[in-house]
Amino acid sequence: MWNPIKYSHLEWFQRDNHCIPKGPSFKWAPWKTMPLAGSRLRLKVPRHCPTHSTVKQFDLPFGKDPADRPMGSYSEMAMANDHWGYWRVLYRYYAFWGPWMSGCKAELGFGMSVVGRRKGSEYPNTSFFHPRAFESVLTEYLNDRYGHQRWGSTKNDPRPRHAGPFDWRLHYHLPVFGASCKIYDTGMDGKTLEGNPERLFFFPISDRHFVRVRFKRDLYARDNKGKPTYDASPVRDLQEAIFNSISLELGPEAQASYDRIKAQCPDMRLTETFAPLNWPTEATTPGEVYEPEQASHKALGF
Repeated sequence: MWNPIKYSHLEWFQRDNHCIPKGPSFKWAPWKTMPLAGSRLRLKVPRHCPTHSTVKQFDLPFGKDPADRPMGSYSEMAMANDHWGYWRVLYRYYAFWGPWMSGCKAELGFGMSVVGRRKGSEYPNTSFFHPRAFESVLTEYLNDRYGHQRWGSTKNDPRPRHAGPFDWRLHYHLPVFGASCKIYDTGMDGKTLEGNPERLFFFPISDRHFVRVRFKRDLYARDNKGKPTYDASPVRDLQEAIFNSISLELGPEAQASYDRIKAQCPDMRLTETFAPLNWPTEATTPGEVYEPEQASHKALGF
């Protein structure tokens, strides 16, 4: 009963004493069920609880499949070209507060979207349910989303703004394969990894679309060595709890497509390793994507 007072969402003075910050309760979080591209996704996610009310959440209208409307466009800064589109699905932001009005110690951002190729840029004869095709699609997506950004103002500057993917992990707790990785920002030298990485989780949801789940931790109150002065495990625990709550039920069309690919490719596992990509890259035109017709449970901590 004292928690609302002890962990008040106020900051009267900063204090670097060791503590265990308190964030939203996962135990009492509601379940959400959402139609996605004809399939159904379910997860447990706490209510939006940001540090500032100006940070807005996003929810799909109840019962509305985002695939029933046109895909959104990425900004010119975010994507190297206009070949990709997306539907926003969910966005939450969570603050973790120190005791006795010592302020916000950390924040966790969580977002989910469905990504696909825009009309005219589709990959012909390719299903995202094929593991080799999916790996090729992810390579193209990561290059276009992160690989084109560089520190200099000219295309000849060799210093990338991002580095990855790192910590490639495979996940098989859904009826389709999935993979997670980390993408780091870099320092102005283009080599030093800085800050907390984006933690991304991808899995296919149709022949032409995949789901992208993103977590981003912001850890404040650090010592002179850059280490948090508090126990950051509640941030990690909430991230893993949300991730592990995700379940997927394929719709009839998606299930039929998946079964067709599985009949052609009995080994539906993704490649165990994925080396960091060579960035920056000139990702302005589509690359070659694996086309099978032309070719002879839960892991925590991501």
